Amino acid sequence: MRKTNHIIVVMFIGVLVLLIGCTSKDKKLNNQLNEMASNLNESAPAVLDPHTRFDSVGVTPDNIFQYFYTLVDIANPDELLSSQKDEIVSNMKKAFATDKSLRIFVVNDVTIQYIYRDTVQNVIDIITIEPNTYK
Repeated sequence: MRKTNHIIVVMFIGVLVLLIGCTSKDKKLNNQLNEMASNLNESAPAVLDPHTRFDSVGVTPDNIFQYFYTLVDIANPDELLSSQKDEIVSNMKKAFATDKSLRIFVVNDVTIQYIYRDTVQNVIDIITIEPNTYK
C-alpha cells in the first residue's frame, strides 16, 4: 500500500512539473509576441495604400497574433476585400515562408489573424492563417 502511494505522489509531481513547463513556455511566447506587437504599434497607424490603414497589433491570451486594419475612402469595403482576399492570403503565405523575422511564428505554430474593419470599426472580415497553412 505504501509503495502505491509513493508511485502516485511521484506521478502527480511529474504531471505537475510537465504542466508548469508547458504553461511557462506559453507564457514566455506570449510575452515575446506582446513585445513584438508593442514594437509594431509604435509605427501605427500607418497608411499602407489608398484604401488600407494599418491600425494596430494585438495578442490574445492563447497566442493568436492579430493585425488590425481599416479600409478607408471606399464606398464598398466588403467588395474590395472580397476581390483581393486570395491575393492577400497568397502574399501572407509567401512572407511567412521567406521572411526570417517571422520565424518565431513558424517555430511556435502561432495562428495569425488579419482583421479588416470599416471606418466605424465594424469587422468586415477576419482572415485566419493557421500554422499548417504557412509551413
